Amino acid sequence: MPAPVVYGYVRALVEDDAYVRDCKEQLATWCAREGWALQAVFTDCGGALDDDRVGFRGLLNALAMPDSSAAVVLGSLHLSPRADVVARLVRAVRRTGCTLEVRDKDLPEIARRLCLARP
Repeated sequence: MPAPVVYGYVRALVEDDAYVRDCKEQLATWCAREGWALQAVFTDCGGALDDDRVGFRGLLNALAMPDSSAAVVLGSLHLSPRADVVARLVRAVRRTGCTLEVRDKDLPEIARRLCLARP
């Protein structure tokens, strides 16, 4: 059986290539350990506004492909420091039919419940 296809997402508040590279490496290591096939990592840098996230829109487009299984992030701050925004982004991921996996398990309660619910 092939490994589940996943796509990563990294958001950096400032342009920091070393930070983004480190996050991508951490995602790759985590996905390999879990047996997931990480296809790509989408990024937004520079404090992208919540409605102006080109990388996150790319993630949603990738998740809409038939073989996609999940989006993966290291922690909820890669989505937003605000619980309401995290919940909105989790809903967007779930609408694709995919799940959201968070390595650090630090989602706000409302977003955690959305992750557990059926899409």
